[in-house]
Parts: sequence; structure tokens; C-alpha cells
Amino acid sequence: MLAGWGCVGVLVILTDGLLHMLYPGDYAVGKMPPDRLAAVSLVSSTLYSVVGGWVTARIARAKPWHHILGLIVWGELMGVASLIATWGQIQPWYQIGLIVAWTPAVVAGGWIRAGKPAFRRVDVI
Repeated sequence: MLAGWGCVGVLVILTDGLLHMLYPGDYAVGKMPPDRLAAVSLVSSTLYSVVGGWVTARIARAKPWHHILGLIVWGELMGVASLIATWGQIQPWYQIGLIVAWTPAVVAGGWIRAGKPAFRRVDVI
């Protein structure tokens, strides 16, 4: 689970560094980046979340969907914490978009690697 989270983090940091180099005036301290760059960051972060789900499923020795679920819960908790900590420093639609896109993106990555999750049937009496 943590490897998938770390993979996403490294890819996001590398992309942010690249965007900082390509658009230095748009990433000044205390200045909100333009919507177009926030959108690029949101799309790339969502794609990286798919990679994180895939990595998590790939390295899970058993029950990959349990690990994927752990990654989803961890990512949502961190997303809400980040939203609270950075409110007003970046576009709210970007922050909320990350939280909304996280779960389906991680599930997509898990599905690509591990296939459809197998749920136990529960009989209701």
C-alpha cells in the first residue's frame, strides 16, 4: 500500500518540478497557479493514481484488493487533510477534484493488475 502511495507521490513531485521549470513565473511563492496548470496537474495526478493502484496490486503477495482498499482509505484521509491544510493556496476545484478522482483511479489501476475483486457472498436470513 505504501509503495503505491510513494509511487504516486514521486511522480507528482517530478511533474510539479517539471511544471515549475517550464512555467517559472506561474509558480511563484504565494501566487495561485493558473487554472490551466492546475488542470494539467489534476489530470496527471489522476493518471498517477491509476499507476499507484497498479503498483499496490502488483506487489501485494496476497489479497491485492485488501491492499488497494487500504491505499484508497489512506489517500482519501490524506486528501482531506491536504484540503484543510492548503485551503486558499490553490483552486478549491483542484483540491476537491483530487479527492473525487482518487478512488476510481486507484480502483482502475487495481483492476488492470488484479482483475475484478472477488467478494464473498453473504446470505441474509
